[in-house]
Amino acid sequence: MAPSEHFLPTATGVPGRFTWEPSPLLFIPAGTLQGGAALGAAAEAMSQVTGRPLVWATGQYLSFAALGGEITFDVVVEVSGHNTTQARCIVSKSGSEILTVHGALGSRQMEHSGVWARMPNVPHPDDCPEYDFFPRGNGDIGDFTDVRLARGRQFADLDGTRTDGNFVVWLRVGAGVHQTSVAELTFVGDFMPLGFANVLGQPYTGRSVDNTIRMGQLVPTEWIMVSVHVNQIVHGHGHGHANLWAQDGTLLGQVSQTAGMHLRTHVTERGVPRNAV
Repeated sequence: MAPSEHFLPTATGVPGRFTWEPSPLLFIPAGTLQGGAALGAAAEAMSQVTGRPLVWATGQYLSFAALGGEITFDVVVEVSGHNTTQARCIVSKSGSEILTVHGALGSRQMEHSGVWARMPNVPHPDDCPEYDFFPRGNGDIGDFTDVRLARGRQFADLDGTRTDGNFVVWLRVGAGVHQTSVAELTFVGDFMPLGFANVLGQPYTGRSVDNTIRMGQLVPTEWIMVSVHVNQIVHGHGHGHANLWAQDGTLLGQVSQTAGMHLRTHVTERGVPRNAV
């Protein structure tokens, strides 16, 4: 199965309505659906309804989706112009809303373009150590992703000292070069909060309050670089953003996120125990 197929919702007989039963591989060890996966599936549903590519989407997380059962997506087109469509998607499970997504979709011809962000100079993924966070062998997100630490510290090596706010990991979903998708980017981009622990030097993790994706150019790649910059951590919430790069230097997209901070006191060795996430 191609990575993008994990995130595809299924159309129903009701206009604008889709259903999706996510794979266990998209769930974190605590047994809840990874927020970026839900945002990506909603973006795919909005693209199917509008027939246009995603430009931007933002999601507000209202609740958690536990493992098992279908998730429903209801897409409403708010405004449809010559080049841009504004839409929203209500994501629910068992009648309870878990995520609200707003987005813009479309494209237009323009003579001039450019990218001013700069891809960090870090080692190739093969030369980076595995980032020990989600343990393998539990049939969840740890078995779906390969994460390599390119800049920063292992979670178990945090010693209380702070850094400059920059943190870089390589992520691979599936094996081999493949065409990237919007949903794969939202999934990969949701690893951005890993940077909070690195900059604080303390074993914190973040639970998403919101998540925003801004699309660049989709190209084939095997690994995606998540170049994180933490802006601030205040009032118990962390705010940051990340650029998502293909291996050839193409800027695939950008994510930004606010997350509620949680101190993990049960981390004793490399990795995060299943009951501590």
